[in-house]
Amino acid sequence: MSVTSKPLVKTMCGDKPVEPHILFVDDNPDMLDLVQVVLQAAGFRVSTADSTAVALQLAASERFDALLLDYWMPDSTGIELCRRIRGFNQNIPILICSGAVTQADIEAAVLAGAQGYVNKPFYSNDLIQAVRTSLGSTHRETMLPT
Repeated sequence: MSVTSKPLVKTMCGDKPVEPHILFVDDNPDMLDLVQVVLQAAGFRVSTADSTAVALQLAASERFDALLLDYWMPDSTGIELCRRIRGFNQNIPILICSGAVTQADIEAAVLAGAQGYVNKPFYSNDLIQAVRTSLGSTHRETMLPT
């Protein structure tokens, strides 16, 4: 189980450098690397986790501004992880990311507390926009079609 964090400061708050901190969870190492590079280039600080167990531990112990969770993971699903995170954090924006999207999947994401759904494969700009949009939302504001 690997966890990485590579900060890239692009914005300022007063005289302190800050950047939105995103946790991306996926069991595919190539996808972890790709999304990390894309989001860092857009000015985000990105941490990654390759399992829901590691992600849950990080979400409970570190401060993130948004979470991007793969739907299908070997040890659980992004939907279940979303539910578990909502048990202790009602406010963090959560996006579910998957290549297999059905209306039932979208409804499950909404019921679990996700604000959005990112379809794989995605264009870098679409991913960046989804993350930026999620940062302006709260748990009760969904970006998903209902």
